[in-house]
Amino acid sequence: MLAKFFSRVRRGDIIKEQESDMVIWKVRSQRRVAKPKTKAIDTSAQKKHEEKAELVEVLKILLKEGEKGVRLQTLSDKMGTSQSKVQQAMTNLIEKKLVDEVTTMSGTKYYLTQLGIDYCRSKTR
Repeated sequence: MLAKFFSRVRRGDIIKEQESDMVIWKVRSQRRVAKPKTKAIDTSAQKKHEEKAELVEVLKILLKEGEKGVRLQTLSDKMGTSQSKVQQAMTNLIEKKLVDEVTTMSGTKYYLTQLGIDYCRSKTR
């Protein structure tokens, strides 16, 4: 009990005041501030939101490049993310038939399909 008292004195929770011959120990009023209630962020919803943002960014780059086609390395450089994340996004877009994958001797390039072009145009209006 005494150890707890002295530890609180060291922390400054208890203040020593002297009045003539008496010593008075006062406990500082500790205002308890309620922590703001933060809603627990659903990690799966947050992850889906990030994936959607990546898909949108890939579509923007592909639309900007037009008929030239874009390599995976170029996409990852422009987005500033790893190639594996871009590859996942591209797989998702290929499944939705918004992007075509064309493999040639010089490597694989990705092109927007007509459906992908129409989708991008409808979202920019």
